[in-house]
Order: sequence, then structure tokens, then C-alpha cells
Amino acid sequence: MNMFKKVLVGAAVAISTMGSAMAIPTTVGGVTWDPDYPIDFSSSSVQIQQFIQPDGSLRGFGFVSTMNGYGQSQFCPGCELTFKFSGYTPIGTVGNTTTYSGGIVQIFRNDGPSTINPNDPTTMNDGNTGLGELWLSLEGHAFNGATLLGTINAISPPNLSGLGQLDVVGGLAAANFDTDQQVDGSDLSFSTSFTQPFPGEGISHVAGTGNFFGQSIAINIPEPASLALVGLGLLGLAQVRRRKL
Repeated sequence: MNMFKKVLVGAAVAISTMGSAMAIPTTVGGVTWDPDYPIDFSSSSVQIQQFIQPDGSLRGFGFVSTMNGYGQSQFCPGCELTFKFSGYTPIGTVGNTTTYSGGIVQIFRNDGPSTINPNDPTTMNDGNTGLGELWLSLEGHAFNGATLLGTINAISPPNLSGLGQLDVVGGLAAANFDTDQQVDGSDLSFSTSFTQPFPGEGISHVAGTGNFFGQSIAINIPEPASLALVGLGLLGLAQVRRRKL
């Protein structure tokens, strides 16, 4: 094998290994996490507000505080992730558990100074959540006819919990989370717990916590600058070879 062929092979190997070198951690839209985290993907919110609408449907918003072991200042330095959910429609109740259909969850990445204190749910509202770029768009995945199971464990004081599953439908990080590895081939599962009532609103407006679970993958695409450097190197080598001929 002559020198030119050796360089070609070496360049191909270098390009193929660029992705694996970047796999831990991976960054999408300024958000960094470890796709090889020991318990797959795990993201938590220390604060969520949920509203039960007059028709019984659910909506709300929250703040993403941890992602695969990274705190907010590590996985999203200089930015924040917030989310909104809506469209969960009740379809039946057995005992203290209600089943829901539908559901949309959207996670947004926002730059700039935050007005949200992640330790204080009262600092969140409809106006300062769901801002910026759509990072991940999800919709409810029906399993046994339901996208969400919501349970009222107690009314006074309120104690509500939820379990559901989601499919990826869009957003900057869609390719990283469209893995079909959760219940019934869904992409993410989630759980919620609400124990803090807002004054005078009972179970219709509560605050609590939640978690997203799933599996993420690194999409390894060499940076354009890296590809350009390899291309320039090959071009220069080809010119040297012509001169020798």
C-alpha cells in the first residue's frame, strides 16, 4: 500500500472515530448530558405546577433541574430548560385512579438571565416557562388505552401521583431520544408527585416534582471544521503526489 492510500485509510478511520470520541458527553443545542449514564437517561424537575381544568383535563409547566447526574449549571450553562404540558383528557375513573388520553409535553431551551428559582415553585408561571428554542417535543403514548394514570391518594392535604409514557415527535434533540426503549415501545416514561396545594385551590392547582426516564443515544456527526481539515490535508497530499510524478 503506497503512502497516499495509507493516508486515505487513516483519514477514514479518524473520521469514523470522531463520533465515538465525542460520545461522552454529548451536546445538542447547548445542552450536555452523558448518553452512557449507568441508568440510561434520567431527568428530574424539582418544581412542577399542575392545573386540573374545569373539564377535567390536565395542563402545567415545570423546570428541568438535573439531567444524568448533572446539575442545571452543568448540563445547561448560561441557559435553562423549562417544559409545558397540556391536552391530557380524562377517559375513565376506577376507584381513585383516572385514566387519560392524549397529552403534549414540550421542553424548551432558553438563554439569558432566569426569573425562575428552582427551589421556589411560586416563581414559575405561564409567562416564564416554554420560552426559547424547542429542544424536545413529545406526545402521549397510549398503553392499555391510556397515556397517563393519575391517582388521588389524598385530598386534604392533597397527594396526587401520575405515571405515563411519551413518544418523541420533534425538537433539536429528537434523534437522540427516539429510541423506542420504554413501555410498549415508547421513548420516555415519566412520573409525577404533587403534595403542595396553592391557597384555596385544593387539588385543582398543586406543585410537586417529576422525573423523565428513557434511553438516549449520541448522534455522532463530525463537526464541519474537522471534515474541512481532513479534506484540506488530502488535497495537499494529492498535489504533492502529482509533483513527484
